[in-house]
Amino acid sequence: MNGQIPDLQNIIETEKKMFGKYLLPVAILLILIGIFGIMSPIILSAVTDGMIAAVLILSGATWIWHSLQMRQHQLSDWLKPLLLFITGGIMIAMPNAGIAAIGLMFVLYFIVDAYRNFTQSKVYPGHSRGWSIFSGLVDVLIALLFVVTWPRGSLVLVGIFVGVNLIFDGIILLMLRNMKPGQG
Repeated sequence: MNGQIPDLQNIIETEKKMFGKYLLPVAILLILIGIFGIMSPIILSAVTDGMIAAVLILSGATWIWHSLQMRQHQLSDWLKPLLLFITGGIMIAMPNAGIAAIGLMFVLYFIVDAYRNFTQSKVYPGHSRGWSIFSGLVDVLIALLFVVTWPRGSLVLVGIFVGVNLIFDGIILLMLRNMKPGQG
């Protein structure tokens, strides 16, 4: 990494190239899934749990394949895929526990994001300072909401927050679609 902040125009062009002609359908699909998730948050929480579990299990299978190819015979070479399989399996067998774990990950995320926002307010003084502090306070409140309602609250909150995130991602893609070169 060169440590430079990427040019916004390059980011926009890269995103447009990545999605190509599918940018509009992907944006609409994200928004629709997000709306569904807000209307049925427990279902989206379960889908989120299942998708994370699937990634863990596929990662475990990939590590097993890698270990077989490398002819690994030590126990330590098999622990990682075993843990990935077990974690993914638990998330599938006990989705409520998986969703509760995702809720705890959200708590960690919002605490780290609050810290970033509070420290960011010192780096960029001026009019953005207030917004950084406000965003940090909102992050703390959301983290507290997850903590106070955990574990049962995670069943609903995970779906709502994933749904809201999908809606915003879809809106951002729609905005990228409408941006012209040189705009930004």
